[in-house]
Amino acid sequence: MLAVAVLAIAVTIFHPWSQPNRDSEPIAQPDVQQAAPVTETTPKPTHPAAQPSPQKPLVESKNTTSAVSLDPFAGLTNKLERLNRIRETFIALAAGNPTNALRAAKDLTNETERETALLALVTQWTQGKLSPSQDRAQYIATYGVEAGLGIELANNPELAVLWANELTEGAGRAAVLRRTAVALVGSDPAAAFALGDQLPSEEQRKFLDAVFAGWGAADTDAALNYADQFQDPAERDAAIAAIRTMAPVGIGAALSIQDGYAVINQLFPGTPAELSRQIHPGDRIVALVVRFG
Repeated sequence: MLAVAVLAIAVTIFHPWSQPNRDSEPIAQPDVQQAAPVTETTPKPTHPAAQPSPQKPLVESKNTTSAVSLDPFAGLTNKLERLNRIRETFIALAAGNPTNALRAAKDLTNETERETALLALVTQWTQGKLSPSQDRAQYIATYGVEAGLGIELANNPELAVLWANELTEGAGRAAVLRRTAVALVGSDPAAAFALGDQLPSEEQRKFLDAVFAGWGAADTDAALNYADQFQDPAERDAAIAAIRTMAPVGIGAALSIQDGYAVINQLFPGTPAELSRQIHPGDRIVALVVRFG
């Protein structure tokens, strides 16, 4: 009997550990996220308009990685198409900042493409008022494409000087500045001659002679009057000599009509009229004698 009682007590004590109470709360287990089952799906067809178009860069940022071409027209391989697109691009650039436009043209390494870009800029900036094609060809043959086309801008001093500084050097740069000064000297002599200060000393005499010669051809009286103001006799004589190389042929006298006669108003320095010592201001011309032989 005692043995049966001990056995019953032992069963009562140990039975709960082997059969946990279903009403008790479960022991907390670590939160383990179950992976979602992997299922294969067939992609739905996409409308062609939603598909990414092939990359065709027209203007690349210079901040891109080295793997991307810096050629702004890299997507165009057809030569005619490239030239047409370059022309269109630089026509648009001509309406913006001229410095940016010139530097963009300078970045084109292909000579034909660069010439196409520069000609587009010049045509826009001159409103199509270009020199005869044979003259332009001569400028290009003598000074190169950049300077030859830059001469077309001589009537716009601001653009011409910018062009000279951005694109040209040496003899080409001097040629652009000379032609610009010749175009400017009639309206602003001081500004025209100041352009020569940008040139090396060995180029300045040639620059002055060219400007005085061009001025003399266009307005001899104004050029001679300006040269006559020089205090240095050597500088004055050099200027007058340059003017005379292009000035219209004549005796060097300014005339007016009084009482039906031609009257000498002024004698220009270094001219045949002055050097003869036989003609004076106020003299009347009553007859002309022609000698042959």
